[in-house]
Amino acid sequence: MLKSRHCDGAIISMHQSGTHWLKFMLANAIAAHYGIEAPRYNHANDIIGGNKDRRLPAPIPHFRSSHSIPPLLLCNRIVFGCTTLPPYILLIRDIRACLVSNYAKWQARYAVSFAEYLRGDPAGRRFNSDIWWCFRFLNAWGRMATLSDGRIHIVRYEDLAAAPHKELDRLARHLGLSLSPSIIAAAVSASTKQAMAARSDPARPPGEINPRGNDPLDAFDPADREFVRSRCARYLRQPFGYDYAVWASATSRS
Repeated sequence: MLKSRHCDGAIISMHQSGTHWLKFMLANAIAAHYGIEAPRYNHANDIIGGNKDRRLPAPIPHFRSSHSIPPLLLCNRIVFGCTTLPPYILLIRDIRACLVSNYAKWQARYAVSFAEYLRGDPAGRRFNSDIWWCFRFLNAWGRMATLSDGRIHIVRYEDLAAAPHKELDRLARHLGLSLSPSIIAAAVSASTKQAMAARSDPARPPGEINPRGNDPLDAFDPADREFVRSRCARYLRQPFGYDYAVWASATSRS
């Protein structure tokens, strides 16, 4: 957060929460709005990159993207009040869907069963993201959201999937972009799974686009479900409206 405090806005997201999709839609809209080339790859880092990526020249806005967890010191009300930050988009998703998608992408590297991965590593060394990482991310950003005075706009992946035109317009306005309805519609239409899969970056690991439409909750057996329920009840202070005691059908898109 401190590294990106001088940019025009930032997208902060959970792992496997639809980051590529959101960035690709927004980057296509920005490209059309400012008359520049569309993003080369589906990660859209040439338009909305990380702190190490090249900044586009003015008047293109300087937006950044990250999975960062804010430091504990910044979650202090006094410290946060002394910090000037740009508008933020916080992209979140049902933890269970994130974990299933993360395991599917990195299963060969992890080389463990889903049940073992699900129980995770509280020390944060074995996996690039697990249930404990999700707790740290959501609890910290939940605290930040209560302090933000409107600077953090929360987008739930499920809402974005249900109404992409509406959610893209709302988050763009939060970032200071007034995009026409035609640009919004074109950006959404250009960001199908098939279109994004055709723009994979060969230099990056595969699996950023999930082609399956199966229910992620099917991956959890009764013991897994009780583990998630009990750990969320004990450790998750900021559920953002998700109820992890309920195991109704869900749809997946990543």
